[in-house]
Amino acid sequence: MASVIPLDETFYEATNNRLSNVSQLKIMNILKDLVDDTKFLNIFRSYSLNSSATADAVFYDLYSVDNDDWWDNISFKFYGNPNLWWLVTIMNNTVNPFEELVEGTEIKVLRKQYLYNVLADMENISNL
Repeated sequence: MASVIPLDETFYEATNNRLSNVSQLKIMNILKDLVDDTKFLNIFRSYSLNSSATADAVFYDLYSVDNDDWWDNISFKFYGNPNLWWLVTIMNNTVNPFEELVEGTEIKVLRKQYLYNVLADMENISNL
């Protein structure tokens, strides 16, 4: 197993590519393999929203999953952007977002008016 170290570089500094404001890659830290200096993202880094956002109904709407729903469809329905699917999964403490959703399951969707707060916090996290 290779040894890795976290880097202080931003995604832009490491790749010379800019990410959109809604990209979940912004919150993943960059690691470097000590054996061959390969850089990679830590996709296993987990996040959770502030517990008040998931516990207090003022911050979210309940949504009953339709038979053809996937996380990106739900994200588009609520935010007009399918790329925020990861936010819906975080809101529901989803372990595997690639498993099929069960029709009729009620999930929590962060209300759109709080979206900016989460994205701003995500920007702050990515700059740590």
